Amino acid sequence: MTLSRAAAYLFSLLIVAAFAASGVLAFHGPPFGARENAAEFERPQWARDIYNHVGFPAYRLRPDGSSIAIGRVVMLNPERLRVSVFPDVDIDPVGESRVLLLETNARSLLALVPDKSRTEIAKDMERVARSMRDRFVSIVRDPAFDEAYRERLQTIIIDAYRKVRADPALDSATDRAIEIYRREYAPELSNSLLIAAIPRLRAAALEMMTPSWQGMLDLLVEGKVDYTPLGDAAADLLRNDAFFDALVIHALNLGRDRRFWQVGVLLADAFIDAVSDDPRTEALLEDISRDPAFHTELQVLEREAAAATTTIFSNVVGRGPQMQPDALAVRIIRYILLRRPHVVAIVVQEGETLPSGMLNRFTPLTRAGS
Repeated sequence: MTLSRAAAYLFSLLIVAAFAASGVLAFHGPPFGARENAAEFERPQWARDIYNHVGFPAYRLRPDGSSIAIGRVVMLNPERLRVSVFPDVDIDPVGESRVLLLETNARSLLALVPDKSRTEIAKDMERVARSMRDRFVSIVRDPAFDEAYRERLQTIIIDAYRKVRADPALDSATDRAIEIYRREYAPELSNSLLIAAIPRLRAAALEMMTPSWQGMLDLLVEGKVDYTPLGDAAADLLRNDAFFDALVIHALNLGRDRRFWQVGVLLADAFIDAVSDDPRTEALLEDISRDPAFHTELQVLEREAAAATTTIFSNVVGRGPQMQPDALAVRIIRYILLRRPHVVAIVVQEGETLPSGMLNRFTPLTRAGS
């Protein structure tokens, strides 16, 4: 071997060694530098079946709710996990911080939404709810709905309710929800609604009691009472902003109660499943959507729902003044769509605040050996 060739080989080996050392330093830092910022924690029971050989990302949240990747989470064994911080990230020891482990699901995605965006989402949802209310009232008061669809819809709803109540576990959950509602919430709602409802209901009652020749004849001959004024009053109340506002505020209050939320979600899921699984539901909705009598109302609802959906999605994913898509939110959505169970960690330093949606919903990890 000539001297020049030996020198070339040596130079090549030095280049390879330099690249290898650069890679090691990038991931692990200098061997004689600062001590690695890492800690081990007890692995939650719910996360023991979730594994990835390359680990999962760890983040911090900026004051505007946007995330910044600061390290990795590695599952060591079924009982323990390790959170380590990148060498170039200067934060307090991770072992002295609160570490929250989140599954990449819709619950975590919504919990991470900043409070300002949460307020905007609530406004958009209320706007859509008002539009749906107006469209629904217009459709159900249309004579075409009475003639072709009312009885079909009533049958579907009644059968779905009976199916839910036929399940012993769901029936017990219903009784618990009714008892919670009756004991703690019914008086408040009654007071709020009666203020808005009494004037209209009083007018309806007077209309029913106002004698007319046809009304008296129907009562005496057939024993029939005209309840049309009550039906009109109910439809008018749905259009009444004060009445609707009371219902929205009351629903939000119920949503904050964890007991009622859990039972309500269970019952709502079962009821929606019962309605969705009924083949008559699809046929009914298809007939209504194709009915020329409701074409205008449904077009308005479609436009408003599409606009609100875009705005809501922007508020769920966007962060900062420019509402730029957040890396953590996008990652969670990605894994939701892929249906792959993953986790992410949120490292919370002393004095840092979290979005209100995360408060009291996630338990910090317990330091291993503590």
